[in-house]
Amino acid sequence: MSKNKGRAITKNTFIIGRHGGTKVCTTSFLLALGFTFMILVCMISWMVYYFGYIDYKKSSSKVVVLNAPETFRIYAEANPPEYNYIEYDECDAPYDFIAMSEILHKHAAGFIIYFPEDFDLKLLAGNYSNVLTYYRTDTLDYKSIRDDFVDNYLDAYRHRLCEVFEIPENDSAIEIVRDGIPTFEGDGSMSPFAMIMGRTFIPILLFIAVMYAAMASGTEAISGQKERGTFSRILLTPVSRKDIVQAFTVGVFRSAAIPAVVIVALTYLIPAYRHLESIIPILLLVLSLALFISAITVMISVMNDSVTSAQTAFLPVFFTFITIAVTCINTNNDTSAYYYYIPIYGQFYGIGDALNGGPDYISSILCSLITIGLAVAGIAVSAKLLMSERFTVSVGNFEDESVVKEPTVIDRILDKIGGMVEVVIFPLAVLSVFQLIAMIPVAIAYLRDPAYSDFIASLAEVSTMSDIINKTMEILGIFMNDPKFLVLMSISYILIICSCMRRVRGAANLGLKDKTLAKSYGKGIILGIVMMTLVFVLLIITGKATPTGVGFSNHKTLAFIFSMLMWFPQGAAEEVMFRGFMMPKLKKIFGRFGVPASVLISSLLFSVFHGFNGGFSAVALINIFLLAVLFALIFEKTGSIIITCAAHTMWNMFQGNIYGLSVSGNANVPSIINVHYTGSSFGPEGTWEATVVIVAALVLFAVLNLRRRQSSPTKS
Repeated sequence: MSKNKGRAITKNTFIIGRHGGTKVCTTSFLLALGFTFMILVCMISWMVYYFGYIDYKKSSSKVVVLNAPETFRIYAEANPPEYNYIEYDECDAPYDFIAMSEILHKHAAGFIIYFPEDFDLKLLAGNYSNVLTYYRTDTLDYKSIRDDFVDNYLDAYRHRLCEVFEIPENDSAIEIVRDGIPTFEGDGSMSPFAMIMGRTFIPILLFIAVMYAAMASGTEAISGQKERGTFSRILLTPVSRKDIVQAFTVGVFRSAAIPAVVIVALTYLIPAYRHLESIIPILLLVLSLALFISAITVMISVMNDSVTSAQTAFLPVFFTFITIAVTCINTNNDTSAYYYYIPIYGQFYGIGDALNGGPDYISSILCSLITIGLAVAGIAVSAKLLMSERFTVSVGNFEDESVVKEPTVIDRILDKIGGMVEVVIFPLAVLSVFQLIAMIPVAIAYLRDPAYSDFIASLAEVSTMSDIINKTMEILGIFMNDPKFLVLMSISYILIICSCMRRVRGAANLGLKDKTLAKSYGKGIILGIVMMTLVFVLLIITGKATPTGVGFSNHKTLAFIFSMLMWFPQGAAEEVMFRGFMMPKLKKIFGRFGVPASVLISSLLFSVFHGFNGGFSAVALINIFLLAVLFALIFEKTGSIIITCAAHTMWNMFQGNIYGLSVSGNANVPSIINVHYTGSSFGPEGTWEATVVIVAALVLFAVLNLRRRQSSPTKS
């Protein structure tokens, strides 16, 4: 009977695992999946430029000298290196790693020596410049050969320069920066791209699949039974606590193992990974990882009384394991051997090596045994915990399951924290993921521009957080005048809206449904235009803004059009995130205090969100907060964010494209009116003129709302 009961528990845990996920669990999964997707996009973007060229030959002794000065050519002709063959080429972007990689491919060389342009002339004028070196990192041989060349051959060349330009020997005529760029050559048996994917993306995907599946079913296993008041029945059966924990763990293990095995099977459909000798090590590592995660999940489930609290407690574990997996991503061959025997590390490295055709049976077996041992220990701990009345059930006694224990203050706090995790993290995570994706193609294109080298060189002067923000705004200013970037950002905002819409199951739940949609949007347009125009007029009156002309150059026409169009999805996306998505959920979390809490918290988050922009100040914080409160009150009054979407769009559009002012600290976009602006670097939102207009709008909103209530007391 005991065995049959154990099988029933196992089966039940496996079945409910498909339906036990809650919002906290899904939020964690989306964050991790989004992060993994970003890794994949970054790698693919890199590979588009990085591969597809002539394969490397084993020519570690060949060196390419870029922009070789005349003194070096003369010296090399008179004193050819004994062990290296020199080829010459030109390049005007020293920090363009992609270009450097292409040059290495082109010449089948082991390393590069980069001289800045006009090197001899700069030395003659007493201006010394850095000499950069790049070497292939597929093996450590290239580094040592590069070092020998620098220490010996270039050192002798330096002595020669000291004689020619009369430079003191103790002075540094050549300041050498030793850098490396990854080339991932491989052994010829598989493509470099497949090799990298096997060591990075696929192991992380397996980790996320195992942890999400385990969390979805494991936190539901015991804590869910406690929450429903049915766990006491299981404890009253003639089954030992240890057997109960084992049965639940096996059920969770099944839920976690199935998606992992499916991913492994799909991976083996790819020709590059069809290494039959790797099947057993991979399965050992994956299944031992699934058992370990399952045991941890069940332990956490034992210690909590609800699914939400269990999943909230599991979040740190989830992100810790993901962080460990991310730290394992490297392309060097110098990983210490003992890492292969440590759980998590061993699984990641072992799976990567096995997929690339280099499995280590001994380390895989030992790592799996150690991991299984830890899982067994976790099962024993969980069984011991169940011996304590504190971790058994959430009911007053086993005989009367209808008397539910009153949740403690800590329980209520944990429930609120669990809800806040979704409310805060989900929209911001979606925003960061899609915006970063939009930046990648433009950033890669900018890497090919010689101006990028000047920008990298200017980073040497960065020393404070203010400098970092200013440099970020500088590069963003370049992007904001690129039509491709504006189009991609518009698409990212649309995807953000769709993600939030899917999250709450419909546009109506975001406040996007309005019976008088056109009328409401028209009201928002008027509100946004009037408010920003009043701010602009006040800035002119106070002398902070002086119009200097009208129009922009023809080559900025596309940027002007696309930036104007971008404000429509941009304004709507921010309203969806901070009003439509956050406020209803915050109202539900805080109960009778829901309305003031939702207005204040969403507005505070909105202002903090803008705090990362350049020029942010105390006045900007107050203005952004007050503007957010105004929009939140409009949403609360009307039940729709259509008005605020339009007002938000017009506020930004007229601020940037019409009046030529900075939009919340972001760089200027092409505008109709050219303005000499001397106010806050954050833009008009950082001035008291904006404060006056926003406060006036709040007062007007309050007065109109009060009059309506007085005229309709019954309805009110």
